[in-house]
Amino acid sequence: MKNRPTIDASSPLPLYYQVKKKIINEILRKNLQKGDRIPKEIDMCATYDVSRITIRRAISELVSEKVLYRISGVGTFVDEVQDGDFLLSEKERQVALVVPDIEDLAISAIFSGIQTRLHDYEHEVIIYSSGRRIDKENTNLSHLLQSNSAGAIIFPNWGNTNVAQIFELKRRNFPFVLIDRYFHDLETDYVVTDNIAGAFKVVSHLIALGHRRIGFIGGLDNSAANDRKEGYIRALSEHGIVLDQSLITTLDKDSYSFPLIEPEHGGYEEVRKLMKAKKPPTAIFAASDGFALGAMSAIRELGLRIPQDVAVAGFDNLKYASLLEVPLTTVAQPFREIGEKAVEILMNKIQNKNAPPQKLILAPELIVRKSCGASLTKTSAQKTGRKSDLAAAK
Repeated sequence: MKNRPTIDASSPLPLYYQVKKKIINEILRKNLQKGDRIPKEIDMCATYDVSRITIRRAISELVSEKVLYRISGVGTFVDEVQDGDFLLSEKERQVALVVPDIEDLAISAIFSGIQTRLHDYEHEVIIYSSGRRIDKENTNLSHLLQSNSAGAIIFPNWGNTNVAQIFELKRRNFPFVLIDRYFHDLETDYVVTDNIAGAFKVVSHLIALGHRRIGFIGGLDNSAANDRKEGYIRALSEHGIVLDQSLITTLDKDSYSFPLIEPEHGGYEEVRKLMKAKKPPTAIFAASDGFALGAMSAIRELGLRIPQDVAVAGFDNLKYASLLEVPLTTVAQPFREIGEKAVEILMNKIQNKNAPPQKLILAPELIVRKSCGASLTKTSAQKTGRKSDLAAAK
């Protein structure tokens, strides 16, 4: 090994893996050829500035992969390998990303974090986008087992309709991490926002502003939508407000970032019905910013003002939320962090497939803007009685 290789101790890549890759690169560059004996372990420790345990693990894996071979009492030698023998390991450094729609604003924000972290691990991403079609999403999930991907990050779109495919991946011990979703009856690795806490925060804020009839627009039957509804219900209960089922409406389609020119894809029709009721809500909590956008369009068409007549709050904090005519109060998800943490968990799973599932729940942030009619002050936070709200007011 002619040039002194560098091992980056700050890299997320394990030290043994970096050593292993350096040895492979020496073989590819013909600095080490068939029959050549590699340096002694103690010399390699000095060369790479790592422990003997690290060197031994790197060599052991290369021996098991038939890149090297040992002769007892003599040393370790380069086996007869061709450049093509390393192609599979290169493909295995691919990670699949299964999503409903890569152009979705929330997913693209998560993807930014995924891409950055995968680059740190020297992995590439292969994107499987279903176009929000159930059949296509299920096909994409099934295809993972035939792919060369080392693992997958999966954003399930359609509630529990693909649980069979997810279960099969787990049964076959294929490494994967769910993002933004989890399944109650299936132990898997996942990274999600604390949707219950986020919904609780924003509904408590509306209550602190004096609202008692708060409408809720929910989405598909999945963990994210269900948890946001649960947070809404808990906030009402904790503040002594009786739940009125007539104020709850659920769409049969998902919406994170539907186009601004099509408000009916959000909560448009649902809010029109709510506002025409004998006792309409004075505030609307939409389970996504897309739903909130449709709600705001419906409210304006009915000749009502935001927030003077009806307050509106969303969830996600997508790019357009602050740019609307009446900037939207919403709950910010840490999208980039979701992507980064998903990669870290997946890399650990790839290295140790039998590791117990990691379940990471990230904290959301209440973003108060004009659509609710007031800023989050210490006074309003004190009315909610929530420590998280008091912290946000400081």
